[in-house]
Amino acid sequence: MLDVRVLKKFHVLVLVIGGLAVGACDFGFDVENQVRDQLEEARQRWQEEAIQDYQFVYTQQRGDVIVDTAEVFVRAGTVDSIATSPADVPEEELLVGTVESFFDLIEPRIGEEDSQFGANFDEDQGFPTEYNAGFQDDRRDQDIITIEFVDSVEDVQ
Repeated sequence: MLDVRVLKKFHVLVLVIGGLAVGACDFGFDVENQVRDQLEEARQRWQEEAIQDYQFVYTQQRGDVIVDTAEVFVRAGTVDSIATSPADVPEEELLVGTVESFFDLIEPRIGEEDSQFGANFDEDQGFPTEYNAGFQDDRRDQDIITIEFVDSVEDVQ
């Protein structure tokens, strides 16, 4: 069983936001712009790859709900199927389906005062490889780690 809480301690945060990005503080504004640029550069790399058919496997923790694996098959840029372990995890508990939805999950954290987050992106293809967010309000903390990404339509079953 892959414990996201343990893995979270070992990954390096490329993006860190939260207490640094406060209001109109110049330093916070600079950090916010750097984080936004890193996210957009990763998204641009992903879009340039133009991958529409892929398999995406990740582990996730949302509050106390742990998903050991979520295996997502994407065809033509849309989720074709999702299988989770354990199998009884409701689909609404899953934080992402496609790589684009992973970017869409991360983007609102930039400059958000009630959260601290970190994210890493694949150097070549740009897709998110790790994300974690801690919230100071009533939202449940979130952690996702990409386990596998297969970008070949021949390999996607």
